[in-house]
Amino acid sequence: MEKEIFNQTNIFFDNESQTQDEAFQSIAKFVSDNGYSTSENDFYEGLKNRENESTTGFKDGIAIPHSNDDSVVKPGLFLVKFSNAIEWDALDKKPITVAFVLSIPKNGSTEHLKLLSKIARKLMDENFRQTILENEDKVVLATTVDEI
Repeated sequence: MEKEIFNQTNIFFDNESQTQDEAFQSIAKFVSDNGYSTSENDFYEGLKNRENESTTGFKDGIAIPHSNDDSVVKPGLFLVKFSNAIEWDALDKKPITVAFVLSIPKNGSTEHLKLLSKIARKLMDENFRQTILENEDKVVLATTVDEI
């Protein structure tokens, strides 16, 4: 994984969010604070708009929300772990505890589609999924995400 897209500082432990809306607000703040978006509010709205198209919640407690609003200045991948299970309308109807978040610049690039596909394929690997779901060590999580 390219370090400018993902590195250990792109891992966020969200101990506060109780709802999907709160999770989107926390994610938007984190992405903006890390310089991937120029507007926390625009990124938040982008996450909501994308979710309204179809759910980004997959199965086994994992979601892949993303935004490609005008505020996104560079591509990024973020791993967010929630202390509280978040109701998400996931495909398996189970709450979300982990989100792989993508910031996608509006430059016509299809790189995010390749990354989404790689994440989805890697999530079929039981060991990868369990490491992401069960581990709290940033070094281990970053090393695992680097396998994507």
